[in-house]
Amino acid sequence: MARGRIRWRGRAPLVVTVVAIATAVGVAVSGAAKPEGGVDFFQSGHWVFNGLLGTVFHIDGASRAIDAQLGLPGADPGSQVVQGETGGYVVGGNRIIEFGKSDLAVEKTLSPPADERPVALEVAGGPYLVYRESGQVVRLGDTMLTLPTGGRLNDPVATSAGDVWLHQKESNSLCELARDADRLNCPDNAPSGHTGGLSVVADQPVFIDTSTDTVHPLGDDGLGEGSALGVDAPPTARFAGTDVAGRIAVLDGQGHRMHLVDTTPAKAAPVTVDLPAGDYTDVASSGQAVVLLDRAKNAVLTYDRDGKQHRSTPVPPGRPHLAKGEDSRVYVDSADGGHVLVVDNDGSVEPVPVVGNQQRTAPPPVQQQAQPQPTQPQPQQPKPPPQPQRENPAPKPPVQTQPAQKPASPPGAPPGVKATAGNALVTVNWGAAAPNGGAVSNYHVAWTSSAGSGEKTVGGGVRSTTLSGLTNNATYVITVTAENSAGRGAGAKSAGVTPSAPKSITISRGTAEAYKDECELPDCALIRVVAKGFEAGSRVKFVPHANSSYTNEGRTMEIDSDGTETFEAFHFGQVGRTVWVTGDGVESNRIVWEAG
Repeated sequence: MARGRIRWRGRAPLVVTVVAIATAVGVAVSGAAKPEGGVDFFQSGHWVFNGLLGTVFHIDGASRAIDAQLGLPGADPGSQVVQGETGGYVVGGNRIIEFGKSDLAVEKTLSPPADERPVALEVAGGPYLVYRESGQVVRLGDTMLTLPTGGRLNDPVATSAGDVWLHQKESNSLCELARDADRLNCPDNAPSGHTGGLSVVADQPVFIDTSTDTVHPLGDDGLGEGSALGVDAPPTARFAGTDVAGRIAVLDGQGHRMHLVDTTPAKAAPVTVDLPAGDYTDVASSGQAVVLLDRAKNAVLTYDRDGKQHRSTPVPPGRPHLAKGEDSRVYVDSADGGHVLVVDNDGSVEPVPVVGNQQRTAPPPVQQQAQPQPTQPQPQQPKPPPQPQRENPAPKPPVQTQPAQKPASPPGAPPGVKATAGNALVTVNWGAAAPNGGAVSNYHVAWTSSAGSGEKTVGGGVRSTTLSGLTNNATYVITVTAENSAGRGAGAKSAGVTPSAPKSITISRGTAEAYKDECELPDCALIRVVAKGFEAGSRVKFVPHANSSYTNEGRTMEIDSDGTETFEAFHFGQVGRTVWVTGDGVESNRIVWEAG
């Protein structure tokens, strides 16, 4: 799929810069600015959050060494970590904490669009978070972009150029989010009622149709002509996101089998591997090897492209997580983030315990004893006559004075209090308050609004928190107060912020109704539109679109006081065509129109 973009993506490791930072940080991994001329660099290694230590660690994929760490006591337990060109993101259910890779400092806290564990894609122009159940895609970076897709999603895939492909389960739409694009392009749909999934072969996205057991290339013109898969893939099959040396890895977890399908011009016969009894939930490719995760035995199994098993490596108890790095290695994190398995390109596996850097102290210098020097005979000098001695009084020792210790006073007001509204929540960030002679033990975060008030207490080392369960469309003022042994200090307030539900438009087939002689029954019907999260009382123009010659000037509606609007409009009757609606910069889900 040519797009006129040529980028060299070297597999050079990140430069490591040693920085002395007290307690939390050992060394820093540099995050240089993006080079000019369209050149991208692979992000090497893997970040993991150790929930027991409350610390983020960076593992160098080549050396397996921990070369950076950052204490984050406010991160959600079980958070996963993804990285972009200059920043890392600790992704939890309640918050996303962004930190700089060059200075290992927390930059800001974001609100996730859904309370589910997303699929993370570390690719050029990203990273991306794909929330499959809620059907939302997030691009992280200088500006966070959230795109609703209108329904549940299968596993996403991405090319090395940074183009992300999505398969919507309900509508069977096949959509591309091109690098740097701010909206989806859905050039085609899989046949209605068919099941399947996505993979990338030789950097070309493909759709595997498990209803017909065929493989179809994807591009600007949509779904290409299919070729036979050569095996019976069940509807529940899962696919490695990239090929294994030219083969597609097809995991039949329920049947305890794995198929390796050759897609090269040689078109060798498929290989079927009978797997040991287990619960196989994840599959990935490290380039030359397949990586399987067996949650029943908490083990990682690796195979080559011909189905020969390399090894089975245990993972500590819990629910491990599998991640594909941009350096093509596969990383398997233990549930608590205390252990990581690094799977190299050739399928070799090495465990890495995730612990803090050990600070080495230089040994004390060896005291060299003075060697006696040989004495030279000195000529005898006549002794001078004795001089009268004067008695001088012995000097008095200086008086040592201890500075008086000032008692601690309440801390100063926390600087830089900032509140950011989300969906029924507010994320609050602040700076460290002046301790005034006593270490800050707690921060108290209070909120007031017409809908109610409350207060939350966090530790003295915390610099951000999320207030959830708030009322949308109510304005909140946040006050942060520091406390030490002398008591609470002065509070610092934020500007007023108003939580609100994200804007969304959902469409479906509405009441059957003919329109003149242009749209006839039984195919013709109105489009039912449900809009949520819009500004109450505002007037929004909704316009329908289709992948055909269909045009409609749209309709302007006044949004209800609760920010929603539901109506039926826009006669449509083109069976087999894809239709969607836009309004106020928001795009709805896309549906394939079916016969009435």
